[in-house]
Amino acid sequence: MFTCCGERLSVGFGVTSRSITTSMLFSLDIVRWSNFRSDSIFDEIAVGKDIAVVCSDDCTGISQGTGGRTIQASAFNFPGAIGNGIAMTVGYLNACGINLPHTHPRATEINFSVDGDFDVGFLQENGVSFVSNKVKRGTAAIFPQGAIHFEQNLNCVPATFVAAFNSEDPGVLTIANQFFGGLPATVVGASLGGLNISTIQDIRMTVAKNPSVGIAECRKRCGL
Repeated sequence: MFTCCGERLSVGFGVTSRSITTSMLFSLDIVRWSNFRSDSIFDEIAVGKDIAVVCSDDCTGISQGTGGRTIQASAFNFPGAIGNGIAMTVGYLNACGINLPHTHPRATEINFSVDGDFDVGFLQENGVSFVSNKVKRGTAAIFPQGAIHFEQNLNCVPATFVAAFNSEDPGVLTIANQFFGGLPATVVGASLGGLNISTIQDIRMTVAKNPSVGIAECRKRCGL
């Protein structure tokens, strides 16, 4: 059991007192960042200076790149979500960081800005226009289920968002990574006008890990 110098709260999700089991209980430890001691079997969602531990075995649902990191709590790594039809992700984007274009095949997302301003956009299907907007601190955007979407921090300081999903298993598919890294090179080449396999393999080596550093204009403006 993880212990440190803050509060501990055990929370049951979607169960009655008769049906609560240890697998449906989630130990939520809230501690101060300055007092935190890492443990290899835990990771954290941090909001401000508080940290809430969200997984207690080998931590999964974490994506880290040069532009920041995202941490997801879903049925995959958070038993409390099972049977309740909900999941969430917290994203910490560095200056100019971008949560790369991706989809959630099984969920609609509502994305709330905790701090910072984001450029966001989504593309839902063939034949429709790209939709873009700015999400300022304290406001939110909705991304329809299956739509390709992204969040871009265009400020020169870090920003945080919280995303909620109407599925305990929303899934995620990062477009560029899976297009170049998941499909056969011959199919990718044919889709791009006949590029040869060696070119596709070279591109695979350069595709950024999510989250990534964002657009060139922001990097120049922020001196990155």
